Amino acid sequence: MSGENMEDKPSPLNIFLSFLKLGIIAFGGPTAVAYVREMVVEEKKWLDEKDFNNGVALSQIIPGASVMQVVAYVGFKIGGIIGAFLAFMAYVLPAFFLMLFLTIIYLYVKSLPETIPIFEALRIVVVALAANGTLGFGKKSIKDKLDIILLSVAAVLFILKFSPFIVIFIAVIAGLIIYRHDFKKSQLKLKITKEKLRIYRYVFYILFTIALFNLSLWIIDPSIFLLSILMIKVDIMAFGGGYGSVPFMLHEIVDVHGLIDAKTFMDGIALGQITPGPIVITATFVGYIVKGLIGAIVSTISVFTPSFVILLSTIPIFDSLKHNLLFKNIFHSILVSFVGLMIAVTIKFALAVNWTLPAILIFIFAFLGLYKKYNILLVILLSLIIGYLIL
Repeated sequence: MSGENMEDKPSPLNIFLSFLKLGIIAFGGPTAVAYVREMVVEEKKWLDEKDFNNGVALSQIIPGASVMQVVAYVGFKIGGIIGAFLAFMAYVLPAFFLMLFLTIIYLYVKSLPETIPIFEALRIVVVALAANGTLGFGKKSIKDKLDIILLSVAAVLFILKFSPFIVIFIAVIAGLIIYRHDFKKSQLKLKITKEKLRIYRYVFYILFTIALFNLSLWIIDPSIFLLSILMIKVDIMAFGGGYGSVPFMLHEIVDVHGLIDAKTFMDGIALGQITPGPIVITATFVGYIVKGLIGAIVSTISVFTPSFVILLSTIPIFDSLKHNLLFKNIFHSILVSFVGLMIAVTIKFALAVNWTLPAILIFIFAFLGLYKKYNILLVILLSLIIGYLIL
């Protein structure tokens, strides 16, 4: 049974409320895809297994948080453009409001003597999260010695503060050189029906709205416009899921423009881990720190919209490219470069921590807990308690 051929499609309100409820309990970032599957395939039977897996595969090869892309894909399959928008928006709303609440509390309590050990422990947990995420991502992406060389080059370039765009460009060129023999085996032929081409009319409308929105921001307040553009760049370049956004957000927000410092950014990443939804919801934290409520709203909109548009744009051509050998190999090189970026970010986070013996013990505890795949909220909570007691 395919979601597109079902007799009883859900109403827009049903789509919105279902994904709103799911968004409230969707902790764990990419692992929340399993919750989406349970609701969509098993509970409500809106899509069959094959349709859902196609959405998961697509989410892996385009930028943006994987779970958000899967949600939008499901919404599109069961309710068209409106369904995609409602599912996408409903899923992110709980994370936005909780992050907003936590950020406001953070600003009031971060300097209190009683809370300093807690935030120190949070930063240590962020290092553990980054290290564990890098290890897990690396295991899936690294295949041979050439991959190790490429990720090493990417890590060094990022540590030296080269633009992530340069790193990705180098990865693409490396992929073309390494897999040049696949040119003869691969032909990029796109076969898209006229019916599927209609989606690009809506994509144009959305892009026009984004342009108008940012033009208005530029006229009203250039600093908010800058924040919006930075978040758009972060989302466009966030390959490899939500964790792919962390290197770019760090680079743009901390290294290039100095809007906040590295320790504050780490606090935002930590808060992003204890809220439902993707880690890229840290954009809400950054936006509020920089420009208050309007900054939080603009940052959140801008960090999610580009990948939503990219998803809609790629659905019609995904089937034409997903089995192409050259396409898959070049994309593999890009993912390998992201492992290098994640290594560099982990190192940068680690340098922002005061590594005492208690700090090392907290790191080991958190890292092992995450590596063994214990509940992420439980690991963070216990780490904070230990940090409060021994730091």
